[in-house]
Amino acid sequence: MQEIYENLRRAIEHGRTDIVMSILDACDENEISNGITKDKILNGPIFEEGTPLLYASIHNQVDLVRTLLNCGADPAVTNMQGLNALEVSINDKIRQIYIEELLRATAASEISRVQQLLSVGINVNSWDSKVSRNTPLHWAACYSNKDMVQYLIDKGADINMENGCGTTPLHEAVNRGEIEICQILLKSGSNPFIRAIKGTFSGKSAYDIAKNNSSIECLIEKYLVEMPLKDKENVHNCLELVEDTNFSQKNILVDIHQPLTVDSIKSLENSLEVSASAGDSRESGSDSPLRIQRSIANTGLYEMIWPEPKYIIELGHISPPFIVEKELLISIIQGSESIHKILDVWEISRTHLLELGCDVKIGEVQPQSGRISYDKRIECIVNPKLFNVTTGYQLHITQNSIKVSAGSLAGLHYAVCTFVQILRLCKNRSNNTEICEIEAVLIKDEPRFGHRGILLDISLRGRTPTLEYLLHAIDVWCSFKLSHLHLYFRLTPSCDWQFCYSKSEMVTLDRYCRDRYLELVPALDVDSNVSLQHLSQMWPLFQELLTTFPNVNYVHIGPRLASILVQPSNFDCSLSIDETIERDMSEVLEPYSNLQQLWHILNLNFDTTVLLCSNGLHSKLEFRSIPNNIILVEYGFQADYEFSNWTEAFRVAGANILPSSGTASYNSLAGCPASTYANTKNAIKTAQEQDSIGIVVAHWSGSHYLTSHTFAWVGYIIAAGLSWNPSTDIDLEPSIDFYDTRESIGNNSKKSIARILDTYVFRDLEYKIGSAILELGRVDTLVLTIVNRPR
Repeated sequence: MQEIYENLRRAIEHGRTDIVMSILDACDENEISNGITKDKILNGPIFEEGTPLLYASIHNQVDLVRTLLNCGADPAVTNMQGLNALEVSINDKIRQIYIEELLRATAASEISRVQQLLSVGINVNSWDSKVSRNTPLHWAACYSNKDMVQYLIDKGADINMENGCGTTPLHEAVNRGEIEICQILLKSGSNPFIRAIKGTFSGKSAYDIAKNNSSIECLIEKYLVEMPLKDKENVHNCLELVEDTNFSQKNILVDIHQPLTVDSIKSLENSLEVSASAGDSRESGSDSPLRIQRSIANTGLYEMIWPEPKYIIELGHISPPFIVEKELLISIIQGSESIHKILDVWEISRTHLLELGCDVKIGEVQPQSGRISYDKRIECIVNPKLFNVTTGYQLHITQNSIKVSAGSLAGLHYAVCTFVQILRLCKNRSNNTEICEIEAVLIKDEPRFGHRGILLDISLRGRTPTLEYLLHAIDVWCSFKLSHLHLYFRLTPSCDWQFCYSKSEMVTLDRYCRDRYLELVPALDVDSNVSLQHLSQMWPLFQELLTTFPNVNYVHIGPRLASILVQPSNFDCSLSIDETIERDMSEVLEPYSNLQQLWHILNLNFDTTVLLCSNGLHSKLEFRSIPNNIILVEYGFQADYEFSNWTEAFRVAGANILPSSGTASYNSLAGCPASTYANTKNAIKTAQEQDSIGIVVAHWSGSHYLTSHTFAWVGYIIAAGLSWNPSTDIDLEPSIDFYDTRESIGNNSKKSIARILDTYVFRDLEYKIGSAILELGRVDTLVLTIVNRPR
């Protein structure tokens, strides 16, 4: 006998499940004598440490613990210290095995075994896994009998516990058609109006499912009429929560003090359904984003994509989420662009994907018709015939695939940027755990304006960013789908190199931008002491500077240089830039002789478009003779600048207008968020009314100003969002408590700039920096208002 015990000990120590099973089988077949039975081996203290189950648990033998439990080992048996097998386990995997045995016994309606397992300390509300999160009561409602359900409830099971899909045990019982189990759950306080958020029952409550079974439907209605007042309040609260998830402007008012009847419940249910259908039936052709089937748990995630996509349709009611693996294969469908160019677009974002724990690799090339695939992969195609605008794109995410289509490589880049944002949001929501789920969704998007630009003053006398910081900023700008970067130079007659970056650094910068579909635009201007007489000797400086831009489609002429090019012979060249902008120049005698020679003087290609500051041309009749290949740039130097009032005459004369707002962080400590928002909204309004090519937000610099780029980000984000989707509603309020992201965003349709700053710019998961910046901006605005107030 002792030899058998010693063989069993060594088998457990070495994890030999086969030997342990052979010994137990021998006991079953009476091949071992001396009164040794299977139960004695399983549950007797045959070792100094206790039973074989205790011994296996101490030695972290996961497979052996599972085997012994399956053979009937009793985990409640204790050792000499009074500890049971669960209490001596230090491995979470072993603890999970005890939960698995509990779930198995529950499904098999083995009440005595369940009682045994619960007595050792297993939580009656334990999950089967972190993803599915089914409790024993879920299992009982789905597989077991009414006695098991009642026993678990008596032991403290949470009757309204939601699993990973938002499903309660009542969902399972109703779907199974078990009237007696439904009756027990309802009598115990189960809420029939909790809606699942995904999976088979997505968007449905147990009461919705019961409509397919008249007996259970009547049972629920009877329960609603007879329930105590306290439970009615809980049902009302749940219904109000359901109402909040629908996208209708109609308010559904519920008086909690009125009697709750079957008719009132049906009326409320019908109202909710009408509300949901009304919210889902918006015209797809409008500028307002489409929202369908917002789930409670996912509220706010897709709301945080920036810029806001034109159409978002959540598909959680159709498909389970896509589980992101560490390696995703890209399957390319043959289209209008080469495979290598498509892969180059993905390669640009690979650094960000790796940072998020995900890598993409080439999988296969499919024919134009594609093929049905059941494995998780990214299917990618570029075809301009699929979209009204070539920069448009579509993302279709379901359980088995992510389908990416775009009208051009630029559109593909925007699609990848959106995908990276979604992945970052999902990672943040899951607290960077290994399991990352992307809810099923359809996103179809395109920009409202083709020119979505930033003007960055990098004059030598100002505080210019280092090349490293500028490249970082470009990464963020491109993730916000900006299209043009205007680099502003203010030159003097000096022959020295007047650029803050070397020629080789400019080549690096140009390539970096082109790879990210951000076009560089040189913005040329001169210092305030430069006059018309100086220009003849400065043209070589301009030409040398332009050679550092390998691909010039636009040349931007700044305020001072534009004024000189159209100035009369009697114009005072000593005026400052601000004075030049405000000057009425209607007395110009020969205003455009220099403009007409500009292409030749600067050695520009015939297809290069000139952007000319128009602030100095107000009230001039002669602007009709400006070449057609010039776009007039109207700068808004005040927060309430009415662009349309100053540019309407230009538009009537057939000129093209490009409004330019400001970041409002010039001549300011922390910037003025409200000012940049008002300024940019006015610019967007004018761009829409005059069908402009877009807008530019300008960030000016100067030697005696802080011009902190940290605070300029508010202006960058606003310009990026509104120039892509002008219907976006923005919230500039600092958030007192942004920690609960789903609740804070879900209750507010406006897009929080503080939240966007934290998520994408500063990567602050505590959500504090963005609010601090906006609060400082409000203080700065208040101080400036007081200082400038007339006394």
